Amino acid sequence: MANRFVPNRQNIASFLRTPEMRALIERKTRAVAAAAASASEAGGQFRVDVETGDRRARGAVIGDYSTNDPEVSRRALLRALDAARGVE
Repeated sequence: MANRFVPNRQNIASFLRTPEMRALIERKTRAVAAAAASASEAGGQFRVDVETGDRRARGAVIGDYSTNDPEVSRRALLRALDAARGVE
């Protein structure tokens, strides 16, 4: 007989909405935004958006507002992704 893992979705969802999880997500997204600004070929004006929804907290680093070229923004964001790994 094989063991079967059944996740407790309600507890997982409540964990993903905690203030501690939101703070961690905010620290990581701010680190990525700072690294992207440093890596940008343009002015490096990135925006961080963090919100807690019904199911989880989520964070996003949003485009380089100093350029109209999406490739410049995309390159800076891709270079900056590793910055979140070092943040606890």
